Amino acid sequence: MLTGATSLDLVRDELFASVAGVEDLLQQFLEERQNGSLLQQAIEGLQQLRGTLNLIELGGAALLLEEMIALATDIPVHEGDGRNAPLTALCNSLFLLQRYLHLCRQQGAERPELLLPTINDLRSHRSDAPSLPESHFYPLELQRVPMALRDGAREPLDARSFARLRQMYQLGLLGMIRDERPTAGISLMQRALQRWETRLDDRAATLCWVASASLEAVDGMPLLLTPERKRLYSRLDREIKRLAGGLPDTGTAPQLLRELLYLVALGDARCVLCEEVRRAVNLPEPGYTEAALQRGFDSLRGPGADVMRSVADALHEEIATIKDLLDLLARNAGDAEQSLDSLDVALQRLWKTLNMLDMPGVSERIRNATGQLGQWQPGNNAVLEQVADAVLHAELVVNRLENEGESLGSLGDAQQPGPVELKEAHIVLVEESQAGLALARRAVTAYIESGNDRMHLLNVPATLETVRGGLIFLGMTRAADIILTASRFIRESMLERQAATGTQQLEVLADALTSIEFYLESAERSSVGTGDVLALAEDSLAELGYSVGA
Repeated sequence: MLTGATSLDLVRDELFASVAGVEDLLQQFLEERQNGSLLQQAIEGLQQLRGTLNLIELGGAALLLEEMIALATDIPVHEGDGRNAPLTALCNSLFLLQRYLHLCRQQGAERPELLLPTINDLRSHRSDAPSLPESHFYPLELQRVPMALRDGAREPLDARSFARLRQMYQLGLLGMIRDERPTAGISLMQRALQRWETRLDDRAATLCWVASASLEAVDGMPLLLTPERKRLYSRLDREIKRLAGGLPDTGTAPQLLRELLYLVALGDARCVLCEEVRRAVNLPEPGYTEAALQRGFDSLRGPGADVMRSVADALHEEIATIKDLLDLLARNAGDAEQSLDSLDVALQRLWKTLNMLDMPGVSERIRNATGQLGQWQPGNNAVLEQVADAVLHAELVVNRLENEGESLGSLGDAQQPGPVELKEAHIVLVEESQAGLALARRAVTAYIESGNDRMHLLNVPATLETVRGGLIFLGMTRAADIILTASRFIRESMLERQAATGTQQLEVLADALTSIEFYLESAERSSVGTGDVLALAEDSLAELGYSVGA
């Protein structure tokens, strides 16, 4: 079964229509506070959304819906303006949910950590719901992490020495909280923790060791010093005081250790102590970095897909004008001097626009090509080709922006496109393969409707062979093997044997071809997990008695 971000395409339109419907109901309730049925309908709509998201296993989005339902249920009708803040939080969460689903579809994977600030904002409006910790979605089972990983001292630390080291830690913590000299403050905190590690018992020594590694990650990566992380180190101060004083266990140490280990996991190979802790605890990889998280937050807060497509339309018009001017100059048609001046103005406008939209790499390439225009002479096509290559490079990025609604910054310099001709060939090949699969599927449908007239199938094996060649060229060898097996089934079972194929078998064959079509539609999003959809196609063919690769 297709689950998670991979299956979003199947329910995307219905999801966004449901979100828009709930949003309209909440807006009406804001204007008609006496109409409690509007709020009840909104809650029912949220429950349906949660069910859909649970079904396709988007856990982070489903949790956001749960918090929205809990908050909406707590809002009494006829409350007047006293509940404006929770209602505003609900509307903001619906907007962010749409942006998050777009992001999941683009990246082909869920990143629930991006929803934590919104979830905690919803929980802040309920008195019985404390904030979720930063490591809530981190897959670490604390039951298998021993609380005493380090050998501490066997003799208790005297009260005077402990107080002096605690004062050292608190001075560093104060500097971190005030952001006056965070690096100096972190060094002071690490020094106190290292001393405690050798002077306190095993549990406290382990906590100090992990905390020191997390501070190394904060200082070396660096990790952002958010208010939540500053409060974490304040909690650490109180916990060490409790452990050193032999006070009753409050049960907070395991969760505190988990939060510190999460920060350690965000560190990389540059953090030596982090590597030691990671090996000792066998920490699971989070699957992302601090920088990737911040880019995700920026994408959620940035302009939406519709805005990006509008920007892409305007850029397409600009690029079309530049292409026309290049064509005139290449053919030496019209007033060359006037065309050259117009081209220079249009190119400057384009690279400045791209630079403003956080695409410095593409912008700089066009700017450099623009600088070569002063050397152009009639008949000198080398300069024009250089400009054209830079413009086509930008057009490919704008095409992705239009098709996928990605932020311009995410398309800029992170993944430099290859040669323009190769990219264009890749796009054309994917489109031709999709067309070939659609043709084959229509032929099978015509075969069913005509009462098993084999004439409709005569060209299908050749069509599928063409599709298979294109998939091999694209590097999609697993999908190509599936197409080969489907073609063999049609040729052997439906054409050579001339036996009537059952409706159920034809439906299974159509399932396999549809799965490959979905795979190709997702081909441009390289991060989309394709294992499930290809496995579905392989299982369909195996049901027909044709194992892929046999």
